Parts: sequence; structure tokens; C-alpha cells
Amino acid sequence: MRAVVGHQHARALLSRAVAAGQVSHAYLLTGPAQIGKSTLARGFAQLLECERPDAAAGLPCGECGACRRVAHGTHPDVMVVEAADGKRSIPVDDVRAAIARANLSPSEGRWRVFILRDVEQLTASAVNALLKTLEEPPPQVVLLLTSAEPETLLPTLLSRCQSVALLPLPTTEVESALVGRWGITATEARELAALANGRLGWAVEAHARPALREERARQLAELAALTQAGRAERLKSAGALASDTETARAALALWTLWWRDVTLASCGATHLASAGAARKEAERQGRLLAPGRAHAFLRALLAAQAALDQNANPRLTFDVLMLDLPRLAAG
Repeated sequence: MRAVVGHQHARALLSRAVAAGQVSHAYLLTGPAQIGKSTLARGFAQLLECERPDAAAGLPCGECGACRRVAHGTHPDVMVVEAADGKRSIPVDDVRAAIARANLSPSEGRWRVFILRDVEQLTASAVNALLKTLEEPPPQVVLLLTSAEPETLLPTLLSRCQSVALLPLPTTEVESALVGRWGITATEARELAALANGRLGWAVEAHARPALREERARQLAELAALTQAGRAERLKSAGALASDTETARAALALWTLWWRDVTLASCGATHLASAGAARKEAERQGRLLAPGRAHAFLRALLAAQAALDQNANPRLTFDVLMLDLPRLAAG
């Protein structure tokens, strides 16, 4: 887990399980997209398969053949299951193929490890197939599930996994990692960290794609300004934000992160994911709102995400949100 930045609590929990010989058959790693769930899953797989682990530090060596093969995706006992490019669902056949391999003994390492990314994308039949394995797991098998939307998962799936939550990283930690590990200049790292909302993976991608950073800053400013807009302007924005389901999902994800900070600020919290001008605006809006009112709109955003997952009409979903959005005076 040497490649993982931050998330000390999650890393320590997994390392202790290996050291104590009490590895669970299934873990659910949760947190926002690009927070580091898949990186942590690969790092844990390395620790499970490592030929020369650092027992004192609870880390894989990162240099042995097993560690290198896990990192390169070529280890025969570590399998990743995820949606194909351009698809939003993981078909049942992919899960069944993994289950068939799970019933075999490890061919090289001590464990067979299966990383199932974004399990909220599993089809209903795929979930049912996975539940049978979770109920009666084969020996020497570890399932590592990741999800950015655990609230949409079936209780029966949640109850069969040990949950490990990953929280947004402090802005300073994102900034330091960008400078130290990726060689990004301090000025650019500070700008990226301010927009990343604690998601290092997004910051790294935005460094490679500057247009992504510019677009995010524009979208965040527009969403933050909607509390000061009139009804006609809000409904016009709803049409643009909900032009299709994918656009609506992306807007909701960003809006939810923003309103998380507004809600925390309304309660007097200072550990916000935003930084710079975005943080100042979140703090300002939080001061103007009662905690209950801010939390109510945050819940409405989460409900809207769940509704889209159930194929709700994106435009109608956003129209309702715009009418529920608190109205605040301009700064």
C-alpha cells in the first residue's frame, strides 16, 4: 500500500488484519470517485501476495515479483472486474467468470483476490450471483469491492462485507502529494488541490488535462451561484445540467460535494474539502443557512442521485431540485 496517499485509518485497519491473520473474506471500500479506492485495493492485494512484506510497517515490499505483477495487472491470482469502457453496468457473465476462478486454489500466491470496481454498476442478476459467493466464500479468497454510492447497494450485500470508508484528503495533503510524487509545481498543485475536493485521483488527471480543471472551476462557480438566482434562471440551468442522464449524474456529483461543505460550514465545521474562493463561498453560504436547511438540501441531492439510478427523468429531477434550492443573498 505504498502507493496510497493518506487514508491512514483504512490502511492501518487492513494491515492489522493481515498481521493478526484475521483477513475478512470481503471488504467494501467506499468514498467519492477518484478518492483512492482502487489504489488502496491494489495495494492491499500486493500486501496479501507479497513475497517479502515489511511486517513492522504493515506494507508490501513493492519490489518482489508478486508486487510488480499486481501493480501491472498481470498477477494470475488477482483479478479486476469492472464495467467495460463506455458502459455503465457490469454484466453477470463477468461476475460468474470471477466466481468460477474463486473456486480454484491460488496458482501462485497465498490468496485469490478479486477487485470489483464500482459495484453499484452490477446488474441485478450479477448482484444475486455475487451474494451466493459472499454467503459461502471459498477458502483463501478475498473480495475487494469499491463503491462511490454505497447508499444504493442492497442491505444484503452491505451486511456481508466489512466496510472501509475513505474520506476526502485534506487540501494540504493533496498539494504535497502532487509536488512530491508527480513533480507538479507548487503553484499549480495549490490550484489543483483547491478544485479537487480532496480527490487526489482527480487532481492528477486534471494536471494531465488542463481543460478538465478549467471546466470544473467554471461548473463549481455556476452551481455555487444558483442560490442567488431567480426561478427562471434556475429552471434554465436545469435544462443545461440535465440534458442527458450522464450530464445530470456528473452535475449531481459535483453539487453534492459542494453542498457537503456548505452543510459542514453551517454547523461551524472547518474541515472542508474546498479551498480558496470555493471554500470562502461555502463558508459564507453556510453562515447564512441553518444546519437543518442545509442538510435538507444535501439529502435532496442524494435522493436525486438515487432517483437517477432508478431511471428517473433527469430534467424533472433537476426542476424539483431547483425549486427546493435555498435562496441566499449575493456575497
